[in-house]
Amino acid sequence: MKPTDKRHVIAVDCAVRRYAGSVRQGSVPCRADGNAAGQAYNYRTAAERSELRFTQVKQVLMEHGVPPIQFVPYRNFALHVDKLCRQHSGETLRQLASAATDYWTAYGLRPEVLREICRTVFNLEVD
Repeated sequence: MKPTDKRHVIAVDCAVRRYAGSVRQGSVPCRADGNAAGQAYNYRTAAERSELRFTQVKQVLMEHGVPPIQFVPYRNFALHVDKLCRQHSGETLRQLASAATDYWTAYGLRPEVLREICRTVFNLEVD
């Protein structure tokens, strides 16, 4: 599912162009195999996934009435869970996501919103 807001798509395209230019110029190191096109493709994939996840998180936050000024900590929580999803699976992932929910609740975020983000965005049930 691609975002319908074209600004996000343009932003991803612009970011990928800048990243590919940085790789060509040498300010960003190229992979050991020298495949700059593959490196840019991987960057594009990650940027698109990040934009999609943030769109989903924003939708959950608006449904729960979270003020826009508090979106950043919830997005940071989502980035944390996204990283956990890429590194772990199964029961380990569920336990780590539950621990992350407790950790971010201690920072003042609402636990029901955090659980809903896990359920809706990452298809992950936490305690």
